[in-house]
Amino acid sequence: MKKILSVIKREYIQAVRTKGFVIATILVPVLMVAVFGIPILVSLISVGDQKTIGVIDLSQGIYKAFEKRLEGHKLKDGKRRYILEKVRPSADIEELRESLRKEILDKKLSAYIFIPEDISQGGEAQYASLHTTDFEETENIKGALNSVVIEKRLRKEGLDPQKIGKYLQGVKLTAIKVTKKGEEKDTGGTFAYSYILVLTLYMSLIFYGTAIMRGALEEKTSRVVEVVLSSLKPFQLMAGKILGIGAVGFTQFSIWAVFGIFAFRYGKSKIPIGADFNIPSVPIYVFVYFIVFFLLGFFLYSTFFAAIGSMVNSEKEAQQFQTPVIMFLVVPVLLMMFVLRSPNSTLSVVLSMIPLFAPILMLMRVCVLFPPFIQVGGSIVLLILSIMFMIWLASKIYRVGILMYGKPPKLKEIAKWVKYG
Repeated sequence: MKKILSVIKREYIQAVRTKGFVIATILVPVLMVAVFGIPILVSLISVGDQKTIGVIDLSQGIYKAFEKRLEGHKLKDGKRRYILEKVRPSADIEELRESLRKEILDKKLSAYIFIPEDISQGGEAQYASLHTTDFEETENIKGALNSVVIEKRLRKEGLDPQKIGKYLQGVKLTAIKVTKKGEEKDTGGTFAYSYILVLTLYMSLIFYGTAIMRGALEEKTSRVVEVVLSSLKPFQLMAGKILGIGAVGFTQFSIWAVFGIFAFRYGKSKIPIGADFNIPSVPIYVFVYFIVFFLLGFFLYSTFFAAIGSMVNSEKEAQQFQTPVIMFLVVPVLLMMFVLRSPNSTLSVVLSMIPLFAPILMLMRVCVLFPPFIQVGGSIVLLILSIMFMIWLASKIYRVGILMYGKPPKLKEIAKWVKYG
């Protein structure tokens, strides 16, 4: 046990002293703040200047109402966002449009709108500009034009648009999450934190598993392992390496958790989140199970990566061998949306009980709708049994592979390694 602790200490100190650890520990919270904070701040910045738009109205009945509809769109200084200029139709429409295109290129106009004569019968209007990627602007113009045309159709049929509008008014539906503490409004917060926790787990398993694989490969290629194994058994070296990297991961998560709690508590009131978005309370058991499934998933996948690192002789070979292992992590990520929508379906239950998928899919179920404890407990027991089996299997592969050089082994050779001792 002392020898394993020595390896753990060595791996831990060696990892936390690297610039990569320090940079990653600082950079991840900064990136998280950037991912969520920057879009919110950017949404508050006015991206529009006053636009001058030419309008060709061949229907001769849209322009005035259309202009009035767009008057409601204002800039931050109170000025109108859109200034419309009515363009008189000429005999040659294409020539007229060509002249408007030149005015746009010369920056005399921001854009022009072509309204066909049959717009009320389903004709297609066109919006021409130097760039059409301002989706807010195109939606504003489309919405105003739609409302004018619909109103015109209703009046033609002798109907009152205002009354019809009241009859067609949509129903508002608010999602309410039922908890033991009562009910709370949920406008997507549960989905958000579930997705974040699961993706964090997914990336962590790959990141720390790859670190173990590279560590084993580096020691093997540098022949350091031959010296180390003179005083250690291969199993002790593998166990110490896995536990040491695991401690590094736990340290990083602890730092990130403290930062997250601080940011949530003191940043929630400072950042102007949309009025319709509500952050639900996150039950403490979610964080507990996140740690549980991180540790179980880490130990399970670490044995795979440690075995791979002992078998190969270069990064290129390692990438080929680790692809199937990473696929076992990619598959549950692809199934996340199904489990999110139907956490208690038979397929979701079965998939979340499979040890290779359980760390991600069972955590997703716990976040969305806590499953029966027998399922969670059963999933944990199966994971522990799988870990014990993989430690036995990987230790046999590691014992032989860490001292083998040359071509990467084939499946038959690996099977022989397992039979040794």
